[in-house]
Amino acid sequence: MKSINSKYIAFTAIFAAIGILFGTILLIPTPVPNVYLDLSHIGTVLASILLGPIFGGITGFIVGIWPGITFGNFLVPPIKALTGVCIAILSKKTRPFIAVIGGWIPEAFLIYITLGILKIPYGLPSPVLYTILVKGVAELIVLGVLMEIIMRNKGVKHFLQSKVGFLYF
Repeated sequence: MKSINSKYIAFTAIFAAIGILFGTILLIPTPVPNVYLDLSHIGTVLASILLGPIFGGITGFIVGIWPGITFGNFLVPPIKALTGVCIAILSKKTRPFIAVIGGWIPEAFLIYITLGILKIPYGLPSPVLYTILVKGVAELIVLGVLMEIIMRNKGVKHFLQSKVGFLYF
């Protein structure tokens, strides 16, 4: 049990690093200033599907620290952690694409509530808020398709079961 826990911790760190990398370096600008397409949730999605809700949530929290600091919103890490937990729970019951999209719905709702209604940490004009939500949908569709391809591939399944079988139950 101890080796499994240390492996989970190591993979959580790897997935968090991947998410941070994709969220800070690989940014695609949108027409709205300071709103970028990124795939920062890739680490959260991988951890959620492969490691479960606890480590998916931890990964989401870690990945959310930098954007939380950057945008001055202390709610980003726990909201991203919630996404990790939701994706993990849904991934046990449904296809990866549906789990990824469905697992992001609470985050989208909380983004709308915090930024649009409560104005935490600051109020955003509606077009900016809607752009953030639309870009989130686009990112999650890409990640959902990617996870569907990866997790449904027989070669990948065989690899996960043989090399790192503890990850894939």
